[in-house]
Amino acid sequence: MRILINALSARLGGGQTYLRNLLLHVPPGEWRIFLLCPDNFDLQGMPENVERIAVGRDLSNPYRRALWEILHLGRMAQRLNAQVLFSPGGLLPRLGLPVGLKTVVTFQNMLPYDRTQRQRYPWGARRLREWLLERGLSAAMRRANLVIFISRFAADFIQSRIGPLGGRAVVIPHGIHPRFLLNSARPLPRPEIAPDGEYYLYVSFVDFYKSQIEVLQSFASMKVQGLAPGTLVIAGGGYAPYQSALRAEIARLGLEASVLLSGNLPHEQLPALYQHAHLNLFASRTENCPNILMEIMAAGRPALVSNSGPMPEFAGDTVFYFDPTNPHSIADAWRQALDNAQEAEQKAMAAIDSVKCRTWQRASESVWREIALTVSKG
Repeated sequence: MRILINALSARLGGGQTYLRNLLLHVPPGEWRIFLLCPDNFDLQGMPENVERIAVGRDLSNPYRRALWEILHLGRMAQRLNAQVLFSPGGLLPRLGLPVGLKTVVTFQNMLPYDRTQRQRYPWGARRLREWLLERGLSAAMRRANLVIFISRFAADFIQSRIGPLGGRAVVIPHGIHPRFLLNSARPLPRPEIAPDGEYYLYVSFVDFYKSQIEVLQSFASMKVQGLAPGTLVIAGGGYAPYQSALRAEIARLGLEASVLLSGNLPHEQLPALYQHAHLNLFASRTENCPNILMEIMAAGRPALVSNSGPMPEFAGDTVFYFDPTNPHSIADAWRQALDNAQEAEQKAMAAIDSVKCRTWQRASESVWREIALTVSKG
């Protein structure tokens, strides 16, 4: 099996995490993986049958990258005698692919299809990018021999939105790294980044659709009532205009001493940070397969979670839900978790049990098996 993976767009944490875990579990033997990826992608520890293919030019600009893919990707696949072109980012060049080359895409990005959230961005490059992505992703899924969805919610939504797909569709959710699972016998030490005393943690990209401002406002109301004496920790990089709005709201509410904006943190620091939080929060309005939700479910701490999209598909009844557009709803869930300590503990333990089976090995083996089946079908 010879597979060319076009991962040139995997420039951020989530896309690289998915790709890295797939590659760590490539089948041995006759499998050969030829990888196109950004220079910052770490290949340390990869199997010997994974080979990076150098491009020799800067393709960080998405429009330059799209043109390069039309002109060169098909010829590269032919030169490598690849049987499959696999795009974990979900896009395929509209032209230039040889007849007979099987194509596989993973659908990972729900934001381009959420027009309500798209309209919250000002007119400009970001909004144009999401509009173009919606069209590019739809075209790729209609043409691909195999579409890998990472939640049932996304599979149902997309197929109702864009109509029949050109090939097969399967649902294979992401996994989580075992380091995120709480080990009660060997608890992780409290991380240095954690503030003194109790803290409430929200890890995610800071952006309009992640609702950090609504979480902040609910925290402020809890503070006024004397119900949240600790620190709100908001971790993650972000979209600059929304980050500025978040800082302005912190100042308006007078919470500079009670809110920690930590910025991006190394992935390996997150398990301990989750496990020592008094509560973990996840307030996204649109998701596909929410990795962060699964990570906080593995931490053994009570969780307050958005009721949008696929979150109930993954969390079931193991978390406290709220409407992410409504600070009062978030505060209500917060009070419910604090007022019902035994129920919160039971939910947290049930959450661990529900994510134990979501391993990257299992998810990766399913992906490679489906790709092999796509080739064998001729």
